[in-house]
Amino acid sequence: MPDTRKEKTRARLRSAIVAEAVEKGLSGLTVGGVVARAKVSAGTVYVHFANKDDMLRQCYLELKRAFHEASTTGRDLPDTAAMIRSMWVHMFEWVAAHPLEFLFLEQASLANILTPEQAGEVRLYAEDIAALLRRGVEDGTLAPLDPDVLSLLLTAPAMQLARKAVAQGQAISTDDVDLIFNRVWRAIAA
Repeated sequence: MPDTRKEKTRARLRSAIVAEAVEKGLSGLTVGGVVARAKVSAGTVYVHFANKDDMLRQCYLELKRAFHEASTTGRDLPDTAAMIRSMWVHMFEWVAAHPLEFLFLEQASLANILTPEQAGEVRLYAEDIAALLRRGVEDGTLAPLDPDVLSLLLTAPAMQLARKAVAQGQAISTDDVDLIFNRVWRAIAA
């Protein structure tokens, strides 16, 4: 929870960036639209960001870090099946709490907006997840599939449920999350 005025403003800006991008697309997003939605002055935006590209990049990285941290909460569980289940539950808790942000992450990742250095940071997150999934393959918990395929099978339902939640204005049901996990687990378990 932001505790300073600057952090609260940054959070408002991030929310406005996400809402504008999801509603209008990255190319349709304008600094003016963000300013109006966040109810701040244009100068305030430039206290936080150098320009529109920097604004999108920083917003993406802040959200990607938060998503990765939430999704890997159970990484230290010794039982791989319990670890995967924990990762799934925590991922969906984050997606349920932040469906627009999750859609923004997907949209921005496809737009290739990051600098090479920033892309390297994001690649480390993907490698981290791949290593956790490889652990499951190596210990016989998961089917012998490429970690990228396993990751896709685990995250694609999150994207679909986030889209549905935003489009219909409804929360993501924990019953749906549990049912879908059980179905996905049947596909990825060894």
